[in-house]
Amino acid sequence: MDRLRYSLGLVAKHLDVQIAQPVSPEFNNGLAPSLVGNRARHVNMGLKGLQISANSIAPLLGFLGNSLADRFPTHAEQFNQNINSQAFGSANLARQSIDLLRRHVAMSLLFGIQAVDLRTYAIEGHYDARRLLLPAQIPIYTALHEITGTTPSSARPWLWDDNER
Repeated sequence: MDRLRYSLGLVAKHLDVQIAQPVSPEFNNGLAPSLVGNRARHVNMGLKGLQISANSIAPLLGFLGNSLADRFPTHAEQFNQNINSQAFGSANLARQSIDLLRRHVAMSLLFGIQAVDLRTYAIEGHYDARRLLLPAQIPIYTALHEITGTTPSSARPWLWDDNER
């Protein structure tokens, strides 16, 4: 369980970088900063708040990835064993880590749907990314729209203004 938690922390760290790239003008090849949909609106934060939320999960998962067995020895079985497996505590932390990573992945997918809509507009002049996605990607794209209560639209990206989500 210690190794699983450590690995989940590494996955979160990788996802955090994957989120940071499309929101940063230095790395996103022309997409709006923070993946803002409506650039004409004077105050529009795009996915900046979601990025900050996701960014707060990654270090927590890294922290939860620390080993229990080698840091917290217990003298179990009348001092006959100087290191106990700590499996119970580690398994509970693993369950917590899995839940946090699930949330982080969900956030990452929202960045993906917004980025692909904006990139579709840059390439084709509309926002319905189904025309550019690989056939295997379309079910994920469609499912994300269904889960968020939206439908793919050629007139607008998944998130247009701040007051929508």
